[in-house]
Amino acid sequence: MGEKFISAKLDIVFKKLFAENTDILKEFLSDILDIPIEKIKGITVLNPDILPESVGEKSYRLDLLLDVDGQFINIEIQVRSEKYFGDRILLYWSKMYSNQLDKGETYKKLRPCMVITIVDFNLFDHEDYHSEFGVWDALHNNKLSDKMSIHFFELNKITGDIEKSKRKELWLRFIKADSKEEFDMLERTNVTGIQKGIQAVYKMSADERTRELIRMREKALHDEASLIEEAREEGMEKGEAKKAAEIAEKMRADGVPEEIIKKYLS
Repeated sequence: MGEKFISAKLDIVFKKLFAENTDILKEFLSDILDIPIEKIKGITVLNPDILPESVGEKSYRLDLLLDVDGQFINIEIQVRSEKYFGDRILLYWSKMYSNQLDKGETYKKLRPCMVITIVDFNLFDHEDYHSEFGVWDALHNNKLSDKMSIHFFELNKITGDIEKSKRKELWLRFIKADSKEEFDMLERTNVTGIQKGIQAVYKMSADERTRELIRMREKALHDEASLIEEAREEGMEKGEAKKAAEIAEKMRADGVPEEIIKKYLS
């Protein structure tokens, strides 16, 4: 795909891009959520800082927490599938919602909370790249509350001709893109926010300090992935050893000679 650049699907790049460019963030939210841009009056990034000393920590989170016209929105990128991923996202939403009230305050003060998660793997079995969850009555299709909204966008499901893509699909293509060829095609779509985003990515790619932070972050994520894989392999080995021991015991109980057991289970 030609010359490689950094990609916005890396969490540190994603956060730096949108936390430092709220005009790009505003257009992104407008397109990804199908909200007319003139209806978004104000955006405040509540956690704009990226702590250099923490970037190399495997558990360090680089999500975006926003106040958008009185609604709290959390946005994060996830590149690796997790066993309890859905539960974790639900926990994030519940903390965002429940932490609003101090002791003695009324429920009336609770604001709507939304989680937007962009994943670089297939999460659901259907072909749609966008899924939205809320609190519904499964029997009668009634909504319990409009204060919960959880969106998932699956990057791997964006296919087809870029020239026929919807604006939200173009944003997802931009987030995944990492080559000049891809950026050039996206620039020709004339989506102003994406054009600005591409220039911001080029600038980050050329900045030595930013590249060092990215290198540290990538190393932390690689180390985390390696530890998980090692633990998985160790678990499989222990599981195989346990299974072999159980088979050996059954063979002994059936009177199979020890040398035969060793021959087949060594």
